[in-house]
Amino acid sequence: MSDRHIFPDHTTLVFRSLKGLVASNPYLNLIPSLKVVYRADHDKSKVSLICGGGSGHEPGTVGHVGKGLLSASVAGDVFASPSARQVNAAIKVTQSDKGVILIITNYTGDNLHFGLARLMAQSAGIKNVELVVVGDDVSVPRSRGKYLGRRCLAGITLVSKIMGAGSEADMKFEELVQLGRSLSSNTASIAVALDHCHVPGRSGDGDWHIQQGRCEIGLGLHNETGVFNITQPGPEELIEKLLDLLLKQDDPERSFVKFKENDELVLLVNNMGAMSELEMGAVVDEVLVQLESRNIIPVRILQGPFMGSMNMPGISLSLLNLTNVAEENSFVSTSRLIELLDAPHHSTAWPATNQRYPLPENLKNRKRKDAFTEIEEEKEEVYTGGAKLVVDPKPIREALKTAAENVLALEPQLTKWDTIVGDGDCGETCALGAKGVLEALNNDKKLGLNGDLITLFRDLTQVIDDSMGGTLGAIFSIFLAGLTNSLITNVESDNNNEIKVNERFFGKIVNEALDILKQRTSARIGHRTVMDSLIPFVETLSQSNNLEKAVNECIKGGENTIELEAKMGRAAYAGTGKERGQMPPDPGAMAFVEVVKAIGKVFAGDGQ
Repeated sequence: MSDRHIFPDHTTLVFRSLKGLVASNPYLNLIPSLKVVYRADHDKSKVSLICGGGSGHEPGTVGHVGKGLLSASVAGDVFASPSARQVNAAIKVTQSDKGVILIITNYTGDNLHFGLARLMAQSAGIKNVELVVVGDDVSVPRSRGKYLGRRCLAGITLVSKIMGAGSEADMKFEELVQLGRSLSSNTASIAVALDHCHVPGRSGDGDWHIQQGRCEIGLGLHNETGVFNITQPGPEELIEKLLDLLLKQDDPERSFVKFKENDELVLLVNNMGAMSELEMGAVVDEVLVQLESRNIIPVRILQGPFMGSMNMPGISLSLLNLTNVAEENSFVSTSRLIELLDAPHHSTAWPATNQRYPLPENLKNRKRKDAFTEIEEEKEEVYTGGAKLVVDPKPIREALKTAAENVLALEPQLTKWDTIVGDGDCGETCALGAKGVLEALNNDKKLGLNGDLITLFRDLTQVIDDSMGGTLGAIFSIFLAGLTNSLITNVESDNNNEIKVNERFFGKIVNEALDILKQRTSARIGHRTVMDSLIPFVETLSQSNNLEKAVNECIKGGENTIELEAKMGRAAYAGTGKERGQMPPDPGAMAFVEVVKAIGKVFAGDGQ
């Protein structure tokens, strides 16, 4: 695959691409600073549907914004999840009287950041906000992906199209949520590529190529290595292998979707980025020939670029079983699902029934610049319930300062460890978070200075979400948001002012926050993640009411990750473990250890 590009640097590519998209499509608006594309003709009387994720998958989700499909799309950087702040902006510009559904890809970063945005929206008074998490890839065996669920491929576009038409038809909020989840569980997808993609600005050398004469089956959208690397067979044999992975019912590792005779199926043939239209047409033909030999005649056939991976020369096949969906949802039939799939829309990328013109009167005279929306820096959302829980601010600020300095000092080691076990960015991510905390302690806000714990944890959540990013930043942000909500609930229910801020009280609060975090991640003790140090700290504190003991258990949990094999994150898909030799401890777990050591030093006299 070529590493030659017109734009040699990806850092500004997303922003400029979005501007170009919106300029050429009069139904779209853009918040440039937050990379949110949304409907210029948004209808707040309909359920809002928001999707998003890393850029590089175009048309992906930005190409499917429009009446009858998505209300908004939130774009992260190339192959990186957008932040909760970006998602919240999309929620606000597409406010709905009926509710907001966040349709997200089943990748860790999207799960966490969109999940955090949902928590933040709920704490701001928006009640109907739900997640529909889409995973349709069948390549990763159950035994390897059992903690993560299926990855997302192009099937999410089928989910979005049917849900979008359902919203336009005034389907109920609860029904749309149920329908979206059913569509996801009944979609099977598989990808194959002749080479990996190349991101502008990144080195063209190294092992990112697939060896000449070979192909990979089971790649992810983010250039993840395929599950099967094989000598490239002829087109007939290759398509047969892909269809076997989708349709075989006797494979306990990959029979995610049930198929039976006379089921009504939708076929989607997706261009991953660099296949010619000439070849794509031939692929569709071969797929249909082989499906017919299996007595399968799809009721709808869709072909084109739906969900790409930069300039990857590859395809993905998706089969959506409408019969299963109708059987699971009494309020829709297969014929109604087909009507929704065929329904008119105003998106730029969906290939069928494109009815963007003629324009209505209110958009006819709009100038190019009218499509760009700049928003003022948002005022902070503060807790207005009136309740406070005030303590001495001095030790709190000291603990925050010490924790941030500890993490900064450990940054080179975190980077070294993550270079071995991950993608090398954990040290940088943690350093950004630490610097954000130190800045907040010293800027006009003076983090924690008023001593109110509710204000402190709300502010700290925002600081971490804004500064850290990445999966680890989302984990910490969700945990802190859970702490905030737990504090509010406990303070508001304390009618007799009986709360004593001690180890017992904080054991209760952190345990409730952990319960919220567990709803957004499947990571647990033994999975080689930050949870290996966080969970022992929380559980020990809540059970023993002894901070010093909890600190020691946290340290032990972090250090013990040196013996564990990764079961979460993108590395778990490709397989990591003892075959790579002696492993360092998990960097995320050890970063949290440094935070807890600082807390122990200040509040428990723990000098470790």
